[in-house]
Amino acid sequence: MAFTHPDTEAIISGLEAAAESLRAQGGTLAWGVFGRGGTGTVADGDVPYRIASMTKSFTAAAIGVLTADGLDLDMPLGRLVPDLNDTSIADRTCRQALTMGTGFTKDDPWADRVESMSAAELIDHLRRGAIPIAPADTGYEYSNLGYALLGVVTEAVTGRPFIDVATAEVLEPLGLSRTGFDVADFPDLAPGIRLDRHGRGHPAELTGPGVFSPIGGVISTVNDIGAWMNAHMDALEQVDALEHVGSLDHLGSSVPGALARILSDNQQAHRLIEVQRSDHHTESINYGFGLQPRLDSRFGRVVCHSGGYPGYGSHMRWFPDLGLSIVVFGNTTYYPAERVVRNVIDAGWAAAAGSPGLQLTRTTTAVPAPHYPAAAQQSETVLRAANLVLDFDDTVADGLFTVNMDLDEPRTERRERFAAWKDELASGRDLELTQAFTPGDLEMRTPLLGTVTVPDSHVAGSEGSAEMPAATITVSLDHLGAVQTITLSS
Repeated sequence: MAFTHPDTEAIISGLEAAAESLRAQGGTLAWGVFGRGGTGTVADGDVPYRIASMTKSFTAAAIGVLTADGLDLDMPLGRLVPDLNDTSIADRTCRQALTMGTGFTKDDPWADRVESMSAAELIDHLRRGAIPIAPADTGYEYSNLGYALLGVVTEAVTGRPFIDVATAEVLEPLGLSRTGFDVADFPDLAPGIRLDRHGRGHPAELTGPGVFSPIGGVISTVNDIGAWMNAHMDALEQVDALEHVGSLDHLGSSVPGALARILSDNQQAHRLIEVQRSDHHTESINYGFGLQPRLDSRFGRVVCHSGGYPGYGSHMRWFPDLGLSIVVFGNTTYYPAERVVRNVIDAGWAAAAGSPGLQLTRTTTAVPAPHYPAAAQQSETVLRAANLVLDFDDTVADGLFTVNMDLDEPRTERRERFAAWKDELASGRDLELTQAFTPGDLEMRTPLLGTVTVPDSHVAGSEGSAEMPAATITVSLDHLGAVQTITLSS
């Protein structure tokens, strides 16, 4: 089957426009578009950024080295790390952690703030009653906790710090000299920026190495990630040659043999996440080991991963059947790098297909997954957090908020945002918002995620006016049931 190579000039034009847009917000965009084995076109290719959850691809590669040395991916974590035995995650496995199948929930805001926690502190944290939202292997649930525990396993199995193992076994063999885990080693790091609701920039606080470094602690450059993506494409070709030809004689073997097998294996699909469709394509999205393998009817195989962190956002994507790879780094909190890459790829495809300007409208079908029912305490916490939007009380917030909340948004700004939201609803939908929300307004979507619908906030459309869906407040909780986000929709 012939696949379409997107128009490179259209991709570069889109990235330049995204860079200009971010520059207007006070940020900087570093990016690279690479042909297979080529130098490519880059902007700020040697400036280090935090790459956040793109780190997981390096963690998975380090675990692959241990697997090649005999680590059993299906052995319960409690057997590998006996101190985990009295926790709710003890019966989960490295394979489930690698593929986001532990049944523990999405935890980015909290996990992004506790990188420097020690392994002992994490285990003590879990002993306080970490809450799974589903049985293992019953669906896909992105969770940083499993990747932090992969680092703990690495240290337990090798007797060496995780960062030392990843550096010696993965970074150094591939010559990634501008990639590491300690911000102190990168004095020229692009400064992270937190944008408030008015678009004003504030310096983002940096975290240091610790037990959560395996989830998102890597600092790297566009050029180093370009080499990392190329190594993955080389690995696929090398393994294919060995299996079908039995020789690497005709290949430039850029990846050591054992590591080539690991990087190839990490790009295989293990857990289906969703299927996306438009009038022009179908795309299956999966999770492998630290990477997101896809099949796209336009391009064939696609492999990618995003990263988001206080002060940073990133995305890398490569197309093995086309010999193309793209990486984007932005330096504002959770910069939407994946959306930027998706948009420029779509634009490049449309240009190559002879329909410049064509925009794809996607529909998504997610894989259904069962969830445990929410406990009364979890529902009560979500409801109390939602009521803070109506009447903010510092004492209540002190008892509900986890460590990330005031770091992500100072309370003065949070109060202002809540008040502005209420004013907008009151003026736009004729609502007083004086009565506290009740259990009847709450829907618990999982044990650690609930949505409160504002009563009477739906406004039907009429001639000359659009329908306004009901306003909602969504609250997510961390593994212990403390509030990690409060999200408002109007």
